[in-house]
Amino acid sequence: MRELTETECYELLGGTTTVGRLAFVDDHGQQLLPVNFVVVDRVVYLRTAPDSVIASLAGGHDDVAFGVDFHDDLLGRGWSVTVSGSSRAVDAVPDASSGEAVAAPQPWAPGERDLVIAVTPRSVSGRRVRRG
Repeated sequence: MRELTETECYELLGGTTTVGRLAFVDDHGQQLLPVNFVVVDRVVYLRTAPDSVIASLAGGHDDVAFGVDFHDDLLGRGWSVTVSGSSRAVDAVPDASSGEAVAAPQPWAPGERDLVIAVTPRSVSGRRVRRG
């Protein structure tokens, strides 16, 4: 097992998948939910419905975690990246090069999902593992 650098973590977050898991605690207890996401300037953005469980993060939540992982059973290797930070609603996802708004991630779930949530990292960590 090898610890990943912060740069490696962001490379994996930004270029390998569009689905991760968002973890937080709300009035109903612990939540761990799959979400579609994009990463721009080291901030994780997702889109949700205004009446969803995730919408409770819009007003600001100081303790959220976001994770993505990958495993290849055939080759016996994989990695995981975890972002810990805070959430808040934003108007749009900024474009990294121009600063102008771009389309938020396209959720797989049906229905109106026009509330954009940003997860701003306090820490990022990751591990790469290889069998044998």
